[in-house]
Amino acid sequence: MRLAFLGLKQAFDYFQIGGTESFVRRLSAWLIKNDVRVDYILYRDKENKKFEYAGIRLSYFVSFNDALKAIEKKKYEHIITIYLLPKDRIKYALFRKNKGNLVWFHFIYFSWPDSLIKRKLYFSEARLFPYNGKLFCISKRQYEYVRKWAKNAVYLLPPVSEEYFLKPEEKPINERIKITFLGRIDPGKGIDEVIEIFKALKNDSRFEFSIYGIHIPEHKESVQVHNWLKSQNDIKYIEVDRQKYSPAVEEFVRNVLKETDIFIQPYQRLSSTIDTPLLLLEAMASLCAVITKPFGNISDIYGKSRFLISPDRFVQDAIKLLQDVSINDLTEERRRIYEQNLSFNFNGENIGKRFVDVLTS
Repeated sequence: MRLAFLGLKQAFDYFQIGGTESFVRRLSAWLIKNDVRVDYILYRDKENKKFEYAGIRLSYFVSFNDALKAIEKKKYEHIITIYLLPKDRIKYALFRKNKGNLVWFHFIYFSWPDSLIKRKLYFSEARLFPYNGKLFCISKRQYEYVRKWAKNAVYLLPPVSEEYFLKPEEKPINERIKITFLGRIDPGKGIDEVIEIFKALKNDSRFEFSIYGIHIPEHKESVQVHNWLKSQNDIKYIEVDRQKYSPAVEEFVRNVLKETDIFIQPYQRLSSTIDTPLLLLEAMASLCAVITKPFGNISDIYGKSRFLISPDRFVQDAIKLLQDVSINDLTEERRRIYEQNLSFNFNGENIGKRFVDVLTS
C-alpha cells in the first residue's frame, strides 16, 4: 500500500511538537513498520524541497497547486487529508472529483470549534463535497455529529506509543508527590490556573512542582508567562522547543510522565488542542492521576474520578483536593486508570491495525 498525508505545513510538520503532529507521526511509524509506503505532502513552505527522514518521504511545497501536481505524478492508493486553508477546499473538492475512484480520499477531524458557526463550516466541506473514503473522528462527539449525515464516519482515538504504557507495579514510588504541567504555556491551556495552584501550595513539603513549557514567540501572553517563570525560583521550569521534535524529545516526555504522580492540564477550552487531548492519553498510559476539566469527552475517556474538577471553582477545588490527597488515593487511581487503558486500548499497535483495516475494508 502507498499513501500520503496531505495538508498545511503549519498543521502537521513532522518536526513540530503537538497533538496533530504526534498523531500522524506515530501512525506513520507503525505503517512503515508494516510495509506501507508513507509520504508527507505539505504546502505553504518557503520553498519546494524533498527529502527522506525516518523512512518517510517528506515533500514541502510553496503552493497548494504544487502539492496537487505532486499527487498527480504519484500513484497513491490513499490520500489522508489533515488540514487545508479554507480558500483551497473547493479546489481540492474538484480535484477529488476529477480523480474519480482512482484514489481513495480520507479526512481526519482533529478539532471541535467553540463557535457553532465555525463548527458548521469546519464540517461542511465533507458534507457538501463528500469524500469517497473515510471520515476519521478522534473524539466521540465528533463521531456522533458526523455519523448523522455520513455513513463513512469512523471513531479512532489518537495512538500512544507502547513505550508510554506502564503497569501499576512499574510506576515509581516517589518520596514527594510530583505534580507536573507539560505543554504550551498560554491561557488556553490553563497555565495561569496552574501557577496559582502551585503558588498556593509551594510551602507544602509533600509536593514537588514542575512546569515543562512550550512558548510561542509570536504570542505576547505566552512570552510574558515564560519570562516570569524564568525569573522565579519557587517552581521548577524547563523550556521545551516546539519546533524541534526528535526521538530524544519523545523519550524526555515519557520519562517526565513516568516520574509524575499527578499531571495537571486545566484546559480553558478543548479548541486549543485536539479534541481528545493526546497529553491526557499519554499521562493515562503513564498511570498519572490527571487533574483536568470534564470538557468534551474527557470524562468518558478518563472515567469517573475526583481528579476531574468542574471549571466553576477549579483553582479552589484543585487546591483542596491536593491538600487532602494521600499516597493510597494515588495508588487506587493508578489501578483505576490501568483498567481504563485496557478498556480503550489506544496503544499504537491497536490504533495502527484498526486504521489499516478501515482503509482496506
